[in-house]
Amino acid sequence: MKISKIAASIAAAALAVSSLTAMSASAVTAGATSVDFEDGDCSFVYMNTDSGASNATLTVEDYNGSKQLKVDVADKAAVPKVWFDLDKILPRSELIKTKTVECDLTIVSKDDATAVGYAGGAFAHAGGFDTSLPDSGQVNPKWGQKEWDGGAYNPGEVVSVHLTQTFMLPAEKFTEEGVNPFVGIMRWAAADGPDYVMYVDNLKFTDDAGNAIAVGAAAPAAEETAPAEEAAGEGEAAPAEDAAPAAEADVTDEDAADDAAPAEEAAPAAADEAAPAETTAAAPAADTAATTAAATGNVAVASIAAVMAVAGAAAIASRKRK
Repeated sequence: MKISKIAASIAAAALAVSSLTAMSASAVTAGATSVDFEDGDCSFVYMNTDSGASNATLTVEDYNGSKQLKVDVADKAAVPKVWFDLDKILPRSELIKTKTVECDLTIVSKDDATAVGYAGGAFAHAGGFDTSLPDSGQVNPKWGQKEWDGGAYNPGEVVSVHLTQTFMLPAEKFTEEGVNPFVGIMRWAAADGPDYVMYVDNLKFTDDAGNAIAVGAAAPAAEETAPAEEAAGEGEAAPAEDAAPAAEADVTDEDAADDAAPAEEAAPAAADEAAPAETTAAAPAADTAATTAAATGNVAVASIAAVMAVAGAAAIASRKRK
């Protein structure tokens, strides 16, 4: 195997790793018209556990014929605040077109026997806190909410509510300047009621004309990396030969094969190191909104740097064998 082909293989591995990490910028399948949880992912959802709020366990479960987000509320006497990180759901350029956000909410008692009773709460949205403006509150846009209510007064019945927010004024809409835009579902405390779980499904965004906005922030990144990977495969020999012609001239096929083995083994290792980073990027969904798509980009840079370091080591080794 020629050194040029080894270098080209390493370059292709670097492109593959960068493509993989770019996809983690969004946890939602690109091109869908709603978040339906059918892929089993809820890493873009987190609990806002500020003062007075209840924590909850977030999972995706089969319910009523489809996969839905399950919110297992820990404290019925407190308010659960289920927040959706919108930068992990759709591109900001699409988010700012949103006029209406809607979803389906179901509340079920944990014992399936006690009546849920009255249920009320709010469907909220905001652009996040701007840390450069102390005590500014939520901005870009400011906090807004629409209250909802429902009830189920017989054992075994569930509360089913279709939640909707419509932004009638420009100041209510999401903006490019929002630090951490989100929508959130809250149920008012129900200390006298049964322990309960909530199911959420079909989170949907529509524009001024009533058209559904496609979700999935990773789509553009995936499309940009694909042609680059193909180009690396077609023209792999030319860049490597230009970079080190002298090394190629004196390396035998046997020597090249010896050099290639460690380099090829190193490339999967770099990919293995990149995989946990994707999981880490999604982990803050449990309690905080601090992790954004920008953090995922840093993972991609680190992964590429690791692979390129392997390429440099291979080139140095080949020259020493000369």
